[in-house]
Amino acid sequence: MPTKVVIIGGSVGGVSTAVALRKAGCDVTVLERAATIVATTGAGLGLDPKTCAALTRLGLRDIFEECSQPIPIEEYRWIDHATKSAISLIKNDKHLHRSMHWSDLHRLLIQALPEGAVNFSHKVVLLQQSESGVTITAETPNGEKKYHGDIVIAADGVGSFARKQLVPGDERRYAGMVAWRGVCDGNAHPELLAELKADFKTLGDGIIFDIADRCMNLIYMIPGNRINWLWYRDAPEPKLGSHSVTIRPTTEDMQKLYRDAENTWTPAFVKLIKTSKAPFMNVIYDKDPITQWVFGRVALMGEAAHPTTPHGSRSTNMPIQDADCLGRCFEAQPHDPVAALHKYAEERIRQTTKEVLFSRHVGEVRQGHWFDPVKFDWPSQTPQIKSLLLNGKQTEPDYKKCATELLGNIQTIGKGQSVLATDREQ
Repeated sequence: MPTKVVIIGGSVGGVSTAVALRKAGCDVTVLERAATIVATTGAGLGLDPKTCAALTRLGLRDIFEECSQPIPIEEYRWIDHATKSAISLIKNDKHLHRSMHWSDLHRLLIQALPEGAVNFSHKVVLLQQSESGVTITAETPNGEKKYHGDIVIAADGVGSFARKQLVPGDERRYAGMVAWRGVCDGNAHPELLAELKADFKTLGDGIIFDIADRCMNLIYMIPGNRINWLWYRDAPEPKLGSHSVTIRPTTEDMQKLYRDAENTWTPAFVKLIKTSKAPFMNVIYDKDPITQWVFGRVALMGEAAHPTTPHGSRSTNMPIQDADCLGRCFEAQPHDPVAALHKYAEERIRQTTKEVLFSRHVGEVRQGHWFDPVKFDWPSQTPQIKSLLLNGKQTEPDYKKCATELLGNIQTIGKGQSVLATDREQ
């Protein structure tokens, strides 16, 4: 008989795991607490070459390529605060990523599963293990329901119910910033799109990052001639009233966002923010990496296993790569699901630990948490410093150590002004 798997969480990580394990011959059921996931949920995302290869192995290459587009260029610019003009710092023409909308990716994964595989409005409230399997109790609109699986995969995000049961006292870490996100229809606003392309010269082929005073934005195109944007801002930790880390802003929030944008970004980007319908805010958390993901017959994956900040596009890429790894491990050990779980964890923990810490540290550097971005003279820095600080990769043996040493070696600029954040006037 096929291994019966119950997956907690029906976001991209959960449904990609369902596709991978069905391909490996498992009988899969997905439980998702949300009532539905609408077509406009989320915003754009960038998928790296490993994730594209994983989706190909899942048999989704053709439809995935139809729903995405290449973004082969990565560019970083510095915004002069006084003039609101941009100075290009570095450009990488070997980016090899693809862009698409989150909801398009989620939809194609759902469509790869049989009808009824994903059960919405199922909030898991109890997890019970025995030697023979795991029983899950879920609250539904029709009362409690129980599901039994040979194993359980917890793909229920940064606020994972399963992780709270298995790793007590494990608190998430607020990253000190939020991400405002939005998508604008370029077909409905051709004049704005032309203005943006005049400002962001590589828009259409690239992802462009603008660095300003303790904040950063990015912009790129996604299929359908849509313009995706994101603005990382330092902020006190907002109060969240639900499982979600997404906040829908008030009119007052939006008016403040517009005023702050006018004081920070180029006029074209300000107009993009004001034109976009229904921007929203993500509160950014991660957790310190842990060394155990498998607990008996229950395994963590995705944001439940390795919550990360979104810098470096890790939040979506890592869960899909987890799913691909799970599928390969179950194909290799079809009659021993627990051994397959341990093999998956062995393969993924070391890699994701590096990526979580890289994302944390590179986000702090780009955000100006390690040095003063007002005093830092980006244009005069060497290519080595620009490259490491702005687009250093998780392949660095120790990104934090390298970046700290470089910044420590830049003692002063101008008339004796320190660039190190620790030396700021309080």
